[in-house]
Amino acid sequence: MSTLPRPSRPIGPIGLNELIVLTVLAHAAFAGARVAMTLTAIGLQASTLTVGLLLSMYSLLPTLLAIPGGRWIDRTGVRWPMTAGVVLVIAGILVPFVWLSLATLYVTAVLVGVGFLAYHLCAQKLAGELGGPDDRRHVFTLLAIGFSVSGFIGPTAAGFLIDGLGYRLAFGVIALAPIATLWRLHQRRSELSALGYTRAQGGPLRIWDLLRTAELRRLYLAVALLSAAWDVHQFLVPIYGASVGISASGIGLILGAFSVATLVVRLVLPLFLAQMSEWRAILVAHVVAAGVYAFYPRFDTLETLIALSFVLGLGLGISQPMVLSILHRVAPPHRIGEAAGLRVMLVNGTQTVLPGAFGALGGLFGVSLLFWGMAALVGAGGAAVGRHLVRQARNRSG
Repeated sequence: MSTLPRPSRPIGPIGLNELIVLTVLAHAAFAGARVAMTLTAIGLQASTLTVGLLLSMYSLLPTLLAIPGGRWIDRTGVRWPMTAGVVLVIAGILVPFVWLSLATLYVTAVLVGVGFLAYHLCAQKLAGELGGPDDRRHVFTLLAIGFSVSGFIGPTAAGFLIDGLGYRLAFGVIALAPIATLWRLHQRRSELSALGYTRAQGGPLRIWDLLRTAELRRLYLAVALLSAAWDVHQFLVPIYGASVGISASGIGLILGAFSVATLVVRLVLPLFLAQMSEWRAILVAHVVAAGVYAFYPRFDTLETLIALSFVLGLGLGISQPMVLSILHRVAPPHRIGEAAGLRVMLVNGTQTVLPGAFGALGGLFGVSLLFWGMAALVGAGGAAVGRHLVRQARNRSG
């Protein structure tokens, strides 16, 4: 495998490797807490609708705060938003450790969701500053590899911790990861204080100005559909797995297989960066996701579901580095935080609306219809991306 080039600019004494390690710890806690919250709610006999509402609360405030949060980071730098975000994640995870109930799970959902939003926007902004345009796809691929690692560790650990220690103690162990992140951020507080400033250039900031660029409009539509495919999988698998008799650790393995696949595809992605355009990779993600969702409800064995989850991870894992590369290439440099905030708003918007809506529909029509509906949505998005690529090819040949 070819080695990735070093970023052209380091972040002071804080380099990309350290940023990735801190992000792995924070995101493992976020992903693990989400799965632990879902499985705990199911263990407390919550309905499908209640589970959907819990997951919606995970994303409701981040949806509303993503754009203001991005602007805040552009103005103030990353130190305080990053630190405050990790503190909120820790507090949210420890609430059910102290008092376990459905009510406290709602508190967990809100605090962890808002906290990780702040951390994630800061980490993405810092990664985008590591190098010039030629480096960014490589930098974001490395960061995405980190997310794949933590996406495997968090859900898998949550399932085994619940089976081995019970619901309450599982949350206590998960909290150790963001506590380690907070300790390291405190050690690096002096360096962080000078990072992440991109002050806005005069005049009021209007989100519609970002959407005047046709490529950004297409990008944000793809973001909404692919993030829906990603997060609905995290919602449907625990419900579907429990309905066919799969254990908590088995469900964790299914979700973990998805993250392993995103890691695998991102490790080999640098070999194809020169040959594969960003939009072609996004089209591949759409096609694979539509196919897997169409087949999911036809199977109910652990081995088959792990395989389907792995294939879905291969497809969707390609998209995130490409989306971030396009975003940082097309968005105005002094509004990167805001543009990233709009992307996160769309991601969290799908996480807010779809679990509750899908939970209600699942109670009425069954889980299978939800898989097939998601296949239709992502397939329609893939058709739109395909038409865009055809137009590009015709323009070049003309």
